[in-house]
Amino acid sequence: MKTLCITGANGFIGSHVARQAAEKGYSLRLLLRREPQPAVRDLGAQIFRGDVRNDADLAPFLEGADALLHVAGVNTPFASQRENIFTSNVEGTKQILRAARKAGIRRIVHTGSIVALGCAGRGKTSNEDTPFNLWNASTDYERSKYLGEKTALDMFAQEGVPVLVVQPAACLGPGDVKPTYAGKLILDFVRGKLPGYFDVRHNYVDVRDIAQGHLLALEKGVPGQRYSLCGDQNLLISDYFALLSEVTGRPPPRLKLPLAAVLPLALLCELQSRATGRDPFIRMSTVRKAWLDLSFDNAKAKAQLGFAPRPIRTSLEDEIEWFLGQGLIRPDEIHRR
Repeated sequence: MKTLCITGANGFIGSHVARQAAEKGYSLRLLLRREPQPAVRDLGAQIFRGDVRNDADLAPFLEGADALLHVAGVNTPFASQRENIFTSNVEGTKQILRAARKAGIRRIVHTGSIVALGCAGRGKTSNEDTPFNLWNASTDYERSKYLGEKTALDMFAQEGVPVLVVQPAACLGPGDVKPTYAGKLILDFVRGKLPGYFDVRHNYVDVRDIAQGHLLALEKGVPGQRYSLCGDQNLLISDYFALLSEVTGRPPPRLKLPLAAVLPLALLCELQSRATGRDPFIRMSTVRKAWLDLSFDNAKAKAQLGFAPRPIRTSLEDEIEWFLGQGLIRPDEIHRR
């Protein structure tokens, strides 16, 4: 039985990765900053309390292990968390990869993001070979994911660290405890809290397929390579809302704004976010990327890893069932057809 170290197992992606790894028979070690969440308490894993930015926490966690899945990261849009974002997602990546090499870890998967990909041209599809060129159209989190990936791949090229990168798209599916930005969008849709929208293209993928993609990359991936774990569809938000409407029986927001009208609203939301500390309802980066009409491709992960994402509708149905089970959605808020 191989010993597999996982960081970030209290998170949405990390908890599914840990559960699937346990089901495959790995002996698990989990590095957690807080007490384990219910989703990972019954996995028989060895729990290590610590932080990827603390070398003293990493040595005992990694000693004698076979492989590492570095899933942990800070994901927040708030400017007040800028230092925390970069020290965790960039410096923390450097520290744990160096510690893993020192411990003799033979296989490492680093969790990046499709936000670390660039724009191949307005309306064109980006893939793993598209260089990042969206610094001025990105949040601090998105910039940190790019720099984290760059750090990992530079360490492969320059120091021989046996690392490869997987790049999840926005995740859907059961177990969204936080909830994530995508999960909150579903809840706001069901509760009728979305006053309007503007069309922007998104790529969604099931968190369970993302977890499987991590393990496929661990077993089949080539060090030094990136694999985009995104869905098969790049949906305009209007089409996504139409699908949500079919699944929930709830009507989509009536007000659809042209992109030109959204820019001043986004500026106002950003200012309000800085004053209140709340997530901005409209992000400037989203408006900029809406104009670029970004889309993403998973052909490499399919061909080389056997990645096979399920239909988005299935993911939405399962996430809504989970929200119902958790009491986050009331049964009378859903009108099934």
